Amino acid sequence: MSAADGPVRFDPTDFGAIPSSRALRSWMRTTRRQHADRSFWEIFEDVYLVLFTLAMAGATGGNVVRHLNSNAAGCTSWTCGQVTSWLPWIVIPLLLATTIRVLLAVGPVSASRATGFWLLATPVSRASLLRPAYRLVIASVAVIGLVVGAVIWALLGEPWFDVIATAVLIGAVLVCAALATVWAQQTVRRAQWTLRVADLLLLAAVVPAVALALRPRPNITGANVIVSTFTGEDRGPTLGLRALDDSDAVTSGQLTFLLVCAVLVVVCVVLTFLVSRTLDRLGRISVIAGGELLAGLAGAASSLDISMLGDVIASRHWRLKGRVRSRRGRGADGAAIVQREFHRILRWPRRIAVAFGLLVVPYAVHGAGFHVLVPIAAAIAGFIAVRPMLDGLRTACRSTGLVRALGWDLRELRVVMAVVPGLFTIVWAACAYPAIGSATSCFAVAAAVISGTVRQASARPPSYAGPLVTSPMGAIPPGLFSQPARGFDLLVLCLAPVLFNLSSLWVIVIPTVVLMLMFAVRPKTD
Repeated sequence: MSAADGPVRFDPTDFGAIPSSRALRSWMRTTRRQHADRSFWEIFEDVYLVLFTLAMAGATGGNVVRHLNSNAAGCTSWTCGQVTSWLPWIVIPLLLATTIRVLLAVGPVSASRATGFWLLATPVSRASLLRPAYRLVIASVAVIGLVVGAVIWALLGEPWFDVIATAVLIGAVLVCAALATVWAQQTVRRAQWTLRVADLLLLAAVVPAVALALRPRPNITGANVIVSTFTGEDRGPTLGLRALDDSDAVTSGQLTFLLVCAVLVVVCVVLTFLVSRTLDRLGRISVIAGGELLAGLAGAASSLDISMLGDVIASRHWRLKGRVRSRRGRGADGAAIVQREFHRILRWPRRIAVAFGLLVVPYAVHGAGFHVLVPIAAAIAGFIAVRPMLDGLRTACRSTGLVRALGWDLRELRVVMAVVPGLFTIVWAACAYPAIGSATSCFAVAAAVISGTVRQASARPPSYAGPLVTSPMGAIPPGLFSQPARGFDLLVLCLAPVLFNLSSLWVIVIPTVVLMLMFAVRPKTD
């Protein structure tokens, strides 16, 4: 038997030495530049416009935050002190839970399918190939944490020293959470347990929000409270919510807090280096899935289709899950569809936990003393909680073949598929009733949530017909402008009598009419 008939053996010496990831990236960069069809000045013009826009928006936003900080510094009421004392126990768990869930939904370390096919499958060091994406994620989380922490504490009227120190603390904590998600991405079991921790953090944020909303309020103002939870400093009967003057000296409590922040930053740097050495344990499937998710989200954002964003995340979740346990249906006609929709929602129980965790929004707004804004805050939070439960309706409205197979008219199908989300909306609004404070307003919130979510889920795809409209971002089809507003228009319409403080009769009649028209009109599919 000749050597050609035997098994093929590959010898690495036949192909030369394995290149380093740095040399490979350098070669790819050189190749891209050779095929570039734009000059440096053309690229600089686009970058200049982006930087100029960010600078203008940052200057305007910073000026607004500074004025709000000055206004909040003069607040001496009992409510201001309570909000400042309780807010860290609401905001920090909420930010941690949001960071963990968002990063695990994306990856957090991701790569395109081309990178996964051509590079990650080669003997080149996977950790070195993924390290740029890893650094980008950590840097983005750090910047977002700094900005969010600074804005929140500045709006409370805290001295600028406390604002900067707290922003550093929140940024470091969020970076630690991001590092935990990178570690959890390495195995499916770690990711599942990390998501459970995020759910617990979300529920932990609800407890102080409910306690703050239901806490009895004294009739006096100017009570002595501790307004800085982190520094542990009591600033007297006027609450001390003021900007830091040049003549003010830094206290020992502030120095201690700054030292803690510095130590935490050093710990984050060390952990970032240690986690970067474990990137070679990341699987190609999870890394490529994150890249596909980002590509899908970019496409949905370009078309201004908010519902498509949820569809992309849901499709990735079920693709990674692979299969579920099938259950035999019960009933006939509409009852069978309702029963299947109920089981479909139960197959993703984490969405239900997040939905009830969003009750923190109306209770926190009520506890902050902004009673007028509680209905609109509850409606927006309820909209975010209920919308994912209408994926079945959205699938049916986007597929005429599925509607014909079910044998139902699309208008009747919309009513049937909205039964289970409608019942959940009633339960959610009942749980938010202590914060809303009125039965009629609670009904208006529930009607606004279910009508807005059903309208958005049953909306037809974006229309690209008609002449283009010129904008600073280029030519845009006019049909895209109305796409983000679908659903929110009915939400505002149902809440209009509440916001305008009309009588209880109008608060009930207007949402009822909106609901009747919503389910009476047949949705458009073309």
